[in-house]
Amino acid sequence: MVVIHSYKPSHYDLSLHNITLGGDWKYDGTVKITLDIKESIKEIVLNAAEIKVKDAVIVTEAGKQSQGLQTTDISYDTKKNRVTLKFPESLPTTQNAVLTVNFTGILNHEMGGFYRSEYKSAAKDTTAFHDGTNHHMFSTQFESSDARRAFPCMDEPNLKAELTLSMEIPEDQTAISNMPVKETKKSSRDGWKIVEFEKAPKMSTYLYTWAFGDFEYIEDHTKRAYQGKRLPVRVYTTKGLSKQGAFALENAHKVIDLFSDVFGVEYPLPKSDLLAVHEFSAGAMEGWGLVTYRTTAVLFDEETSDQKYKNRIAYVVAHELAHQWFGNLVTMDWWSELWLNEGFATWVGWYAVDK
Repeated sequence: MVVIHSYKPSHYDLSLHNITLGGDWKYDGTVKITLDIKESIKEIVLNAAEIKVKDAVIVTEAGKQSQGLQTTDISYDTKKNRVTLKFPESLPTTQNAVLTVNFTGILNHEMGGFYRSEYKSAAKDTTAFHDGTNHHMFSTQFESSDARRAFPCMDEPNLKAELTLSMEIPEDQTAISNMPVKETKKSSRDGWKIVEFEKAPKMSTYLYTWAFGDFEYIEDHTKRAYQGKRLPVRVYTTKGLSKQGAFALENAHKVIDLFSDVFGVEYPLPKSDLLAVHEFSAGAMEGWGLVTYRTTAVLFDEETSDQKYKNRIAYVVAHELAHQWFGNLVTMDWWSELWLNEGFATWVGWYAVDK
């Protein structure tokens, strides 16, 4: 059932920092949520799962010169994955209230939310975090309702909002997200850096995607020009595996051009990335501008892989890229319509393979 809200988000400004590699695997975060408040309210309910909210403050347009209203009570409904923030007085209607929430999250090992994958590195010179047994990479999986495990948000498909993301990661690691990197700067934390990304367009929370690790990539470009430029298309892997992404890459840029023509709508983002994730619960996930895959759905070793996997890789790549339009650009109102999203991507996925 679709929930009718008296307030909706329009933008998330999310910062992830103080990540602990090993031990309790925790991280701190700050999210500034721009809200359109349609009627006077005294509390705001967000989705949150395995998230501890430290504090929250809201500033409305009328209170720009003030310190804002600090929440007077923070309560959790763990069964419904909700946190309720209560304020000492009613909030006025406004299109530009800014709610700032400081929180703590967990880098879990459950393939949902913001999580860690364990693997044995294919490269001897890897700088990936090692716990004495395995190396680690870090990525997200939010569909259908696990964005709330990464940060407090309004985690429903029809509540689309822009995203601005920054992450503090080790200096020798690489971070990727839905949009290209805007700026990288040194952190006050020794041996770490802060990676800031360009603002992502309005999308559902389940499509937000980010990752970091000891990555390398291979790259090609679309043959078609988009706003005068051929788009970069990359396959990212952990070190030592990028050559196995060649077959997926060969298909990806062709599929983007094909669908841009077939749908009559150009691919709308400035880049397209594919990432092989070592531990993954599905076949792939259609993050807008950054699609994540289990390794067998995107990597192919010409010397050792069974030839039958080529067909699977070509199809999964096409299926996920179809979602960049049908699902990401145009989204079902609620999860009861997911069959239409997946059914269309399945059909045109095979259509693209045939082409």
